Amino acid sequence: MSFIITTDTSCDEMKNTLDDLDIPWIPLTFTIKDETFDDNFSSDTEYQEFYAKLKSGAMPITSQITPLSHEDFFERVANEKKADAIIHLSLSSGLSDTANSAKLGAKNYMKRNKGVKIYCVDTLAATQTHNILLYEAAKMRDKGLSAKKAYEELESLKVRVQGWFMVDSLFHLKRGGRVSGASAVIGTILNIKPILILDFEGKLQVVKKAKGIHKAINILIETIKEYRTDETNEFYVIQANAHNSAELLKECIKREYPKANVKIGWLGPIIGTHCGDGMLGLTFIGKDRKEIR
Repeated sequence: MSFIITTDTSCDEMKNTLDDLDIPWIPLTFTIKDETFDDNFSSDTEYQEFYAKLKSGAMPITSQITPLSHEDFFERVANEKKADAIIHLSLSSGLSDTANSAKLGAKNYMKRNKGVKIYCVDTLAATQTHNILLYEAAKMRDKGLSAKKAYEELESLKVRVQGWFMVDSLFHLKRGGRVSGASAVIGTILNIKPILILDFEGKLQVVKKAKGIHKAINILIETIKEYRTDETNEFYVIQANAHNSAELLKECIKREYPKANVKIGWLGPIIGTHCGDGMLGLTFIGKDRKEIR
């Protein structure tokens, strides 16, 4: 291979699948009642159990990966894979300082190991929005692109990865300070579903509100019409224990675009902690993201 791809686990791909794709990963962590867990899920059951804990009232806390942990990770990968070039894809700097920690860890490692070049991509993304970019990196690797060329293409591509999300419960947004307590109560009573996007800086922004799941899905479909290009044919539906809604969104996409390839993937514990059970999302590569001033 021309380079090694690495990632943190905010991509929300099954970790055994990452192993099969030969993509080493470093886990993010979450803490519930003073017990810390690695985000190392490889089965539907593990995701379901996490959301069962949320529904029962658990309030997880997430933490970023330190520069030293990244440095140790890069050293292990370089030694095990005998790599002289690594491209690392990390959780959005608009959501966490993990991307900056990765860059610092890579810089520290490269100071000690002049023969290894590490390119750190701040994906400006999370969950399946990160994952779709990871698969693009794998295509570039398998085509034999150089690490430098692949890095440049990923940097250009990442602002075209659309990420739109419908949040089922406003109370998790209240906890994160994105809506007030009164808005959370009133919105829940009125069945209001906030629509969030990953903006040009990789931050989550509330941009629309829908009353009920069907209107929310309509907004997501209209998003495709607005932001897709003629080359857009792959869509990732993101769900947080919202299987029926995810299947409905998939059906709607296939109805509009019969030749589309639609994959349904989980929202994992790192972002799920802040968005909550029932979240539904959509990601695809299209036109540039919104810039919100």
